[in-house]
Amino acid sequence: MRLTGARRRPFYVHIATLFIGLFGLLGALLILQQFDQHRALGMAYEYRSFQQYRDQLALALRLNERPARTSLSLLAAGTLMQAQTQEARLAFLPQLTEALASNHGYGAIFVGYDNGDFFLVRPLTDRVKGQLGPLPEGSSLLVQSLAGGRGEYLYYDARQQLIARTTMADYQFDPRARRWYQQALRSSGIASTPPYLFFTTQEPGITLAMASRDKKAVIGIDASVERISTLIGKIQQEGTLLVLFDHHGTLLATDPAQLPGYERLRVLPKISSLNDPVFTLLQRRLSAEPTLLDGHSALTLDDPERGEWQVNLSPIGEGSPFYLGLLIRSERLFAGARQQALHNLGSALLALLLLLPIIWLVARRTAMPLRALTREAERIQHFDFSQGEDPHSAILEIDDLSRTMSGMRLTLGNFMNIGRALGAEHDVDALFQRVLGETIAAAGANGGALYLVVSGELQPERAFWRGQPPQRIDGAPLLRPVLRGERVKLVLETGLWQRHLAGWGDYPGEGHLVAEPLHDHHQEVIGCLLILLPPCSPAELGARISLIEALAGTSASAIENQRLLAEQKRLLAAFIELIAGAIDAKSPYTGGHCQRVPELTRLLAEAASAERQGPFASFNPSEQEWEAIHIASWLHDCGKVTTPEFVVDKATKLETLYDRIHEVRTRFEVLKRDAHIAALSEQLTEAQQSAARTAVLPRWAELDAEFAFVAECNQGGEWMAPERLEQLQRIASRSWWRTLDNRLGLGTEELGRYQGAPAALPCRESLLSDRPEHRIPRSQDEQLNPDNPWGFKVAVPAYRYDRGELHNLGIRRGTLSEEERYKINEHIIQTIKMLERLPFPRHLKQVPEIAGGHHERMDGGGYPRGLTREQMSIPARIMAIADIFEALTARDRPYKSGKSLSQSLAIMSQMADEGHIDPDLFALFLRSRIWQHYGERFLEESQCDRVDLVAFLPPAQRGQAGAHTRPAHRASREAPPR
Repeated sequence: MRLTGARRRPFYVHIATLFIGLFGLLGALLILQQFDQHRALGMAYEYRSFQQYRDQLALALRLNERPARTSLSLLAAGTLMQAQTQEARLAFLPQLTEALASNHGYGAIFVGYDNGDFFLVRPLTDRVKGQLGPLPEGSSLLVQSLAGGRGEYLYYDARQQLIARTTMADYQFDPRARRWYQQALRSSGIASTPPYLFFTTQEPGITLAMASRDKKAVIGIDASVERISTLIGKIQQEGTLLVLFDHHGTLLATDPAQLPGYERLRVLPKISSLNDPVFTLLQRRLSAEPTLLDGHSALTLDDPERGEWQVNLSPIGEGSPFYLGLLIRSERLFAGARQQALHNLGSALLALLLLLPIIWLVARRTAMPLRALTREAERIQHFDFSQGEDPHSAILEIDDLSRTMSGMRLTLGNFMNIGRALGAEHDVDALFQRVLGETIAAAGANGGALYLVVSGELQPERAFWRGQPPQRIDGAPLLRPVLRGERVKLVLETGLWQRHLAGWGDYPGEGHLVAEPLHDHHQEVIGCLLILLPPCSPAELGARISLIEALAGTSASAIENQRLLAEQKRLLAAFIELIAGAIDAKSPYTGGHCQRVPELTRLLAEAASAERQGPFASFNPSEQEWEAIHIASWLHDCGKVTTPEFVVDKATKLETLYDRIHEVRTRFEVLKRDAHIAALSEQLTEAQQSAARTAVLPRWAELDAEFAFVAECNQGGEWMAPERLEQLQRIASRSWWRTLDNRLGLGTEELGRYQGAPAALPCRESLLSDRPEHRIPRSQDEQLNPDNPWGFKVAVPAYRYDRGELHNLGIRRGTLSEEERYKINEHIIQTIKMLERLPFPRHLKQVPEIAGGHHERMDGGGYPRGLTREQMSIPARIMAIADIFEALTARDRPYKSGKSLSQSLAIMSQMADEGHIDPDLFALFLRSRIWQHYGERFLEESQCDRVDLVAFLPPAQRGQAGAHTRPAHRASREAPPR
């Protein structure tokens, strides 16, 4: 793809850009490498920090759990779990209070017994007081007791003095159903529950429980993990997030600022419930890839709102059910690497700015010869082959390019001159002479000859020897290798000249003979150039032979193009005449129409082009326009290939294509009627039969007269008077009895037009009728919309054909019904459609308009487009006159005889007055006596009657032509002047 001017740059700019780009690329690679190293260091540092966080939290969990385990072991060693009464259990209150006071992370100490009793001691912290509601004043300790099915809440002050005692009648609690109780019974030591939300305090934690040796009681401690969240809040750095969770993604601890409110929760939330949306992404990732928790994992999360996050995941310790997640914003993690990369980038840009003038200067000096060569190339591009700059360069390739450019300029100049000269020739003979002359001149030869292959042999076409044609062209025997595609190169010697070239003249002295074959595009030999060169050195001879070879290729192409063009034109003309002949041969009644109209068109067009004044003074068709007129005149009725013959050849009103089973069925009706009459006649005497015949004679005479009238109507006269149509209707009202099924033996298409059920036989039928089955519908494809792309303005009948008997017999003029007339006229529509689909070359684009306008009228009342005189070209108007005159004088029409010259010209004169045809062209048609020459060649002698030419000319032109009063005898065969 060629770049636009805005995108192209000088060569020195590209060189400078290349160096700058390389420098920039190298700097970018180094900066990128350093950036990656800093990123790796940042990732390693953060991983070490993650390990430290993990170790601190693991230690905190162990420190949070170890005292509870110690206290639990000590309490289990006592007799608390064997106490069976409330009083016995309260005796251990001081010991339990001391254990709770030793670790503020304990939520409660409790014992569950196998009989359903439950004993719990809980410190009344502010959080617990808020959950339990109003309490006795001074309360600092709560004992929840369930013994023997009786529940009580006992409130103590800080000195363990009982303040209040409340009976809890609805205290429904069975410790044996709790997970900690069941786990402790199954465990041989201290059991730990999964994290959960404590019911009373609504804080997260775990329960440590231990069963008595006899498995009749279980003692437990609720250990809160809120201190872990506090620790996370202290060690967590800005831009990082720490979260502690289990393998289900259940939140255990995180920064207190991120923790949700537990007051309205019944279970511990998932990490996705935290405020930051990145935790939701982490929860989804863990759900999709559970294997991330199998060991240490590193992953990246993309938060649409806060950007990219780097995540480290790892268990808190070996075998621990808890996992730690460290989430760091990539922006913070790689901030140092980014800052260092920006610093390096600034240094690189500064160095590049310092080097830029040096790079720019070197690039400009390197590109100076190329700029000079560019100017030379532009001169060649503008076909300026004169001597120009001759730049030199220290770069070998550029210097070689300069010398090659100079040689190319000279060579192209010669070739352009020769090619221009050969391309300007369209006449084959002149082309041969030009090819040979230009080659001799370019090669500096004394003479030469052009040979073409004819029937496998080389035949001389043109020859020059020292500027003159030779007396005799010899040398063909020397050229036999050329037929095999080989070049002939010989030294001119006296013997060679005398044997083969004596007809050229006297021996010119030493020299060289070169015969270069001419190849077409199939690499077949179509001829050769024989060139006689003067003496020269081997190097110069080689150069001249190379030049001859190149010129031979150009010459062969020019010769082949002209020959192919001539052959294609002959083929096109023959094909067009073949189509026209086929159309004429399609109907014996129109034979010759498509061949006579082109002759009339040519005669009238030549007469118009010969005018030097008047309306046709500017009508001077070129050779290509003559070709368009010729083709259009031959193809003006090509659409008739779509017109059915039975319509074109319709001689009577009732003539058509139909199934003859109807006629055969009528004959059988007659046979049946004859048989019936015969049977009745046998019942009569001879006298009765004679009387019957006498009685029927008037009826027969009436029917004979009526049939004669119908037959006369069928002939298709010039006009059907209204009274004749009324008589036809009266005759049609007669009826007859049909006894045979009129649907038997019909084809599928015709049978489909019959409507309703068959009539019961016998039935009455009208003598003449228009029945629904007579009407053949028009398909949707045959409709013409008002906005059709061709601009046709014609009324399309509702039916394709109407074969009704009364409909056709009632045709007022001629033999064609409205539907058939449209079918005939439709040929011009098809002509235009067919011709507009053909890919005519540019100089023949007017063919559809010329061929498709011969049924238009000057007043716009014609068809199919309703064009006016101003909208039609002169050739189209000429075609209209030629078509009408040929149709009027044609003697091969079935519906009329050919009119005489005077009758035809009288009709056309009236048509000119009525705006049907161009009056100026019709006057030219009369003055030039084209009608006379046409009549002498194509009409019968009886048609060539006397013509009063003055009577048909407009008054202003009657003085320009005398009356032609003698008949145009057929003996005169002189063609009109061109």
